Amino acid sequence: MTLLEPDTDGQLALEDDCVDLDAAVTRLKAGVKPTAEDITLLTEAARTAQRAFEEVGAANDVLDDASDLGEDLTTALAETLRRRARAEVPALLGALRAQAARVERSEAVRTIANRILGNDGPDEPATLDSVPALTADLLPRVPSVYDDEEELGASLADLWERQERLERVQDRVRGERVEQVAAHLVSLTARIVDRAFMEARFTRAALDEMDRAHALWCACLDEGLKRP
Repeated sequence: MTLLEPDTDGQLALEDDCVDLDAAVTRLKAGVKPTAEDITLLTEAARTAQRAFEEVGAANDVLDDASDLGEDLTTALAETLRRRARAEVPALLGALRAQAARVERSEAVRTIANRILGNDGPDEPATLDSVPALTADLLPRVPSVYDDEEELGASLADLWERQERLERVQDRVRGERVEQVAAHLVSLTARIVDRAFMEARFTRAALDEMDRAHALWCACLDEGLKRP
């Protein structure tokens, strides 16, 4: 009975000699002197069980590391978005995705180890927690000059004042759009970290949404740069 890594298709593989091992145990319980083959099987089973316990311990260590790193990444992402340092964001999103992949691989090995130890873990939920999506249509709309009806007889000074007022409102709304997308990104990160990257399907869906939200955040930043 040998512990194997997940194969290239992500399927869990377990080489199982349980029938021969069960027979050897049955003979021992019956008081039959163990054969050399029985001793080999029992020794291999003990080694495999020890390896399985070690893999479970290693998986626990990965989760501990993921929790600590995840909290650090959440804080770093929030600060980076606050500073609007767009060049730094992709590396943080990449670190989140790399950590998620590490946990997913580790949990696949844990599943094999638990099967060997007879500790079947809980099944993945049949229904996936929804990942909220944010699009430009859901953000506050930036007002334009066409929203105000032109006042008859308005002086040039009135028109100038109206334009300045409009630009102030536009700047405020553009800032709100940037902040709303940033809050969405931080919220998704926190939800992933709260789960310790454990729910693989949710994590993948959330990371994909974060990539889309990051593109939207950059577009919102560009809106302010394009102001005439």
